[in-house]
Amino acid sequence: MRLVRCVAAVSVLAVSVSAFADEWIEYADRAERFMVNLPGKPTLRETMYEPQRGPMLPGRIYTVQDGPRRYTMTVINYATAGVNDVPHAVAWEAWNYRKRGGEITLDSFANVDRISGHHLHIRNADKTISYVGIFLHARRLYVLEARVPPNSPGALLFLQSLYILDEQGKRIRYDIDADGNRTTRLPNVEGAY
Repeated sequence: MRLVRCVAAVSVLAVSVSAFADEWIEYADRAERFMVNLPGKPTLRETMYEPQRGPMLPGRIYTVQDGPRRYTMTVINYATAGVNDVPHAVAWEAWNYRKRGGEITLDSFANVDRISGHHLHIRNADKTISYVGIFLHARRLYVLEARVPPNSPGALLFLQSLYILDEQGKRIRYDIDADGNRTTRLPNVEGAY
């Protein structure tokens, strides 16, 4: 009898995980040079972003609302920012998230394909959790946020799914030296997005 219940439970879990995975898509924007997994096609909104200093910068916000879960991918174009302002973009955006409030449960260095960035996990006042990833490459700031109820499937999948693309739509991945510095770009083993 226990075996039957165990098999039934595993079957239900497998069906629900399979159904969950079927809803997600790989969304690519070659103009903004990224690919990310989302639970559907996002809506797009143009925005202006206030950097730490200097004039406002153009950006795009891609959003998918999936019931109580919201997935947002923001790309800020730092092309016109001063050369001294670009390296601080990740720290500035992380500070903006910290000042929103909530209990920070993770505040750490991160990387995607050896492109440095930052991760934050924040327990918000409304009991949701924000999983945030912030990365900078080629004067573009990429900000991912999954704002979801606790234990939501897919939040970390979204956060870890970012690929930054080159001008041909190919995934960028770097090699690093013994000191952790980017040295060369690794050959692309996958197709264009």
